[in-house]
Amino acid sequence: MRQFQTGRLTAHWRWLAALLAGFAEDRRGVVAILFALALIPIVAAGGAAVDISRAYIVKQRLGFALDAAGLAVGSATGLSDAELNTLMLSYFNANYPVDEIGVTATPVLTIQDSELTLTATAEIDTTLMRIAQINSITVSATTTIIRETSGLDVVLVLDNTGSMSGSKLTSLKDASETFIDILFGDETEPELLKVGIVPFTGSVNLGVDTTFRDTYTTVNPADGNYDPDDWRGCVEARAYPYDTTDDSQLDPNAGGGKWERYLYPDHYYRNRWSRLRDDLSNNAYYGPNKQCPVELLPLTNVKQDILDKIDEMIANGVTHVNLGAVWGWRVLSPSAPYTNGAAYDDEETNKAIVIMTDGENYISSSSGAYSGYGYLSDGNLGTTSRSAAEDELDSRLSEVCTNIKATGVLVYTITFQVDSNTIQNLMRNCATDSNKYFNSPSGDELESAFRAIGAELSNLRIGN
Repeated sequence: MRQFQTGRLTAHWRWLAALLAGFAEDRRGVVAILFALALIPIVAAGGAAVDISRAYIVKQRLGFALDAAGLAVGSATGLSDAELNTLMLSYFNANYPVDEIGVTATPVLTIQDSELTLTATAEIDTTLMRIAQINSITVSATTTIIRETSGLDVVLVLDNTGSMSGSKLTSLKDASETFIDILFGDETEPELLKVGIVPFTGSVNLGVDTTFRDTYTTVNPADGNYDPDDWRGCVEARAYPYDTTDDSQLDPNAGGGKWERYLYPDHYYRNRWSRLRDDLSNNAYYGPNKQCPVELLPLTNVKQDILDKIDEMIANGVTHVNLGAVWGWRVLSPSAPYTNGAAYDDEETNKAIVIMTDGENYISSSSGAYSGYGYLSDGNLGTTSRSAAEDELDSRLSEVCTNIKATGVLVYTITFQVDSNTIQNLMRNCATDSNKYFNSPSGDELESAFRAIGAELSNLRIGN
C-alpha cells in the first residue's frame, strides 16, 4: 500500500513539474518583452552619452580656435574691420579643421570700441539620441578680448628738399599715407592717438597764425607768387645751443638770439632775400618764402587733416635735417611753443619721432643762397667755409638726436636712395637703436620701412 501511494505521489509531482515548466516558458517571454521595453531608454541614455561627449569635444575645439583667433586679432594693428575679420577666419580655420572634426562651425567677430567678441556655433547630428527624437545638438563658444590702448604721440619729419622732386616725393607721400592708415585703421579721430607732420628743407614753416608770433597776411604756398613783403611762416634757426633743444626761451634777451618775437628772424627786418626777377610770376621779386616748405601740422588726432598735409607737400630747397629734427621734437614736446604733446613722464603715452631724408646736410656758398642759418657769409654756423658748415650741421643733428633720446622719445630714422656712408651712419646713430634705422634704396623699400615702423608703434598702443 505504501508503495502504491508513493507511485501516485511521484506521478503527481511529475505533472506539477511539467505545469511549472510551461509557466516558466511563459514567464521568460514576458521578461523579454519587459527587457525590450526597458532597453529603449537604456540605449537612448547610452547614445546620449556618446553624442554629448562628441558635443563636448566640438565645444572644446571651438573654444581653442576662438582663443587663437582672438589673440591674433587682439594684437593686430592698423587693420580695418574687414581685414580683422579675414585674420580671425584664417586663425579660426587653422585651429578648427572641419575635415578632421567633421562638424561645420560659423565664427563671428564683433568689434565694440576696445572690446572684441568672438563667437562660434556648430550643429552636431546625433546618432543613438535619434531614438528619443533628438536629431541634433547645438553648441557654441565665446571669447572676449579687451584691448588696452595706451596713448601715442608721433611726429613725421619729412624731407621736402629739391632732390625729392618727382617720383621720390610721390613715393614718400604714398609711404607716409600707409603709415597713417596703419596707425588709424578705420578710426577717423581716435582719442589716444596724435600725429604731427613737419616738412623741412633749409628751414621749417611754422605758419603765420600761431599765437606766439605777430599776425601777418597768409598767402598761398606757391614759391614766387606773393608780394615780397608777405611772410609765410618760415623761420631762422636760433643761436647755438638753442637750435638743438626744445627749450622755448620766449625772452628775446635770454641768449637764444635777437628776436622780435619767438622765432621771428631779424633778417626779415633787413629784407635780405635774393631779389631774383621772375617775369612769369605775379610778383616782382622772390620774397622771404623762397624755398620755404609747406606749413607744419601740430599734433592732431584728425586723420583727414594729416593726410591732407601729406598731400600738400612740395619739393624745393636745400637740406638741413637738424632743423627738421629739432622742430619735430618741439612739436612733440609738452612745452611751448606747441603744448599739446603729452608729458615726457606720462606712463600712459608713448612718444616717437620718425626722421626721413634723402641726402646729406647741404649749405650753398652762393652769395644769394639763404636758409634757416641765413647766408653762409653771416657765419651763423661758426664758419664761412661751406664744408666746415656742413660738418657743423651734421654735428648739430647728432646733438639734437642725443637730446631727443634723453627725454625717452623713440627715434626712428630713414634714408631714401642714399649712397653716402656718412649720412647713413649719421642717421643710424641718430635712431634709438640700430633696429630703428631703415635704409631704403627704392620706393618699395621706403614703403616697407614706414609700414614696419607703423606696425611697431601700433603694437606699443595695443595690448591684451
